[in-house]
Amino acid sequence: MFRPDVSWDAGRRSRTGSTYGLYDPAPEGGISTTRQTEISNLAVPWSPTSYKGLLFGLDLESGWGVMHDPIFAYPNTVNNANVILIGDLGSAKSSGGKTWGCLRPLILNRNVIVVDKKPSDSNPEEGEYAALSRFFGREPITFKIGGGGACLNIFDPAISPEIEDTRTNGSEAPPSQAQLLRAVATEVLGRPVSSREGKAMRTAHHRVLKETRAAGRTPTIGLVISRMLDPSPVDCEELQIDRTVLREWGYDLAFELERFVDEDLSGLIDGETSENVILADGLTVFDVSQLPETGPALAIIMTVINTWMTNRLFRAKNRRQTHFIVEEAWHVVQTSVAKVIRRNQKVSRAIGLSNWFMFHHVSDIPSGTEAEAIIKECDTVLVYQQKKAPDARAAVEMFDLPASSYGTILNLATGTCLMKIGNEAPFEVKHLRSDVEKILTDTDKALTAQKMNEVITDELEPHAA
Repeated sequence: MFRPDVSWDAGRRSRTGSTYGLYDPAPEGGISTTRQTEISNLAVPWSPTSYKGLLFGLDLESGWGVMHDPIFAYPNTVNNANVILIGDLGSAKSSGGKTWGCLRPLILNRNVIVVDKKPSDSNPEEGEYAALSRFFGREPITFKIGGGGACLNIFDPAISPEIEDTRTNGSEAPPSQAQLLRAVATEVLGRPVSSREGKAMRTAHHRVLKETRAAGRTPTIGLVISRMLDPSPVDCEELQIDRTVLREWGYDLAFELERFVDEDLSGLIDGETSENVILADGLTVFDVSQLPETGPALAIIMTVINTWMTNRLFRAKNRRQTHFIVEEAWHVVQTSVAKVIRRNQKVSRAIGLSNWFMFHHVSDIPSGTEAEAIIKECDTVLVYQQKKAPDARAAVEMFDLPASSYGTILNLATGTCLMKIGNEAPFEVKHLRSDVEKILTDTDKALTAQKMNEVITDELEPHAA
């Protein structure tokens, strides 16, 4: 009971109680400092995200892993599954998109569809995703003006239905053939289609549908152009319009479509859909890196791809959740394709579609346009370094970030970004990649370098997705 090495009396109320050991030993404390007593603070920083989702990287404030998946997070954390990544050249935003948006979702048995605009450094005749597509056992679907690439028939039933499907449960349906044809015509003309041009075009389209259906053929845009230049007497009689008048209504549009099909769009939409244009499970890459940045070709192919993909998912009985990734998305906002993409976004939740867009700067997005609406509807935002002050301020304003984010965005290190999920506060995160991912997602020449053969051959075997 009486131990000389333990003090039982440390200012207790009852000295007698201390004497008889009624209290725990309570030695008097020693003098210390705030630095030494930091360890006594049991508060531990917590991760800004839950443990559910795909690993993106490390939160630089807490050191915890950042786990997030836009599809899984809907509707509890985000209102939609759309994602935007914005960053200067060399900020490593493409690496984030390729790993977190492309490679890792494949583990979850998802489909990934990529529109690849940026030419590869190792082979400028193909896009950056070409080698990655081959690693998974598929050649990229390449488009080239003048032939030698894939062709998309805008009237292919697999791409767009003849009429709009009204079984939408309150949502808008993806575009029909008539809507897709009008989108192509608008892009070719560089202006909206007039009411008389539209009537001539619709009449020719309906006539071609009837004629090809009777002959067991698939309509093509060439047949529609021919019918605009040579209207059916039956249609003229039904419309009570002189045949010469109906022809004149469609002259300008028909001649412009004919010229573009023969020149600017040669080999792209003027024939049957190529056999290799298949939306298979796993990774599908549409290589549009060889299409010119000016002119209607890129916008039209983008529109057809998006329409085909959305219609296919819309009609699928056992659909798989899908990531649609648009690299170098700045070209989307400069064309009418933005209107089509936004329309398709409205049905994305119903068909399990997550849209991913990658831009360099907010200034790439014209104010008050359909493109701006698309960006503002992305509930997962990743902002990489913006070296110029106006670009950093524009990002803060566009994504409603705290004012303090301005300095952070200017000085973000390569591979780090500000991530904002839904209405949660943004946080700084460093993206992590495995050794194999570093090789597969290298935007320089790693995909053709010797080390790729050394690492991947040893650790992995190419396989079909």
